[in-house]
Amino acid sequence: MRFSALIMAAALLGPGMALHAQDSRENSPYKVDFTIRDSGDAGGKTGRKYSLLVSHGHKTTFKAGNRVPVASAGTGGVGGTVQFSYIDVGMNIECVVTENSSNFALHADLEISTAVMPEKGPNAAPAPTISQIRLSLDTAVAPGKPTVVASFDDPVTSRKFVLDVAITKM
Repeated sequence: MRFSALIMAAALLGPGMALHAQDSRENSPYKVDFTIRDSGDAGGKTGRKYSLLVSHGHKTTFKAGNRVPVASAGTGGVGGTVQFSYIDVGMNIECVVTENSSNFALHADLEISTAVMPEKGPNAAPAPTISQIRLSLDTAVAPGKPTVVASFDDPVTSRKFVLDVAITKM
């Protein structure tokens, strides 16, 4: 009697357990590797690499950089105070990955920014120039294969940028 109860329990639980295993595979994260090569960078041949683990259909955000102070207002006058606001500069990546038949569908927003501080005068508050490149992508990428998804020249510096993306299911 116990043996038949075990067989019946296995028959009832088995398909449910198989479905659960399939669901966990479908919810497996994706590793998204971004490589940005910059002709003006000494390490431009290998590029700068950013890797993210992304859940299916969920936006993942990556931010690395600095907060740069910018004089915004002050009380003025001799001995007055200067107030500062802050601008985030560096690398910002937001991406969403879904599966589309045999490819991965990728939506990504990238922002690369730097601040150049001018020479300080005797009474000048810092007022940086912000250099910024923004890119918004909707594309398909073959699994595990690095793919060039963007190539562009910076109109200000004439540097050439190439963006490769590789996505693998974990």
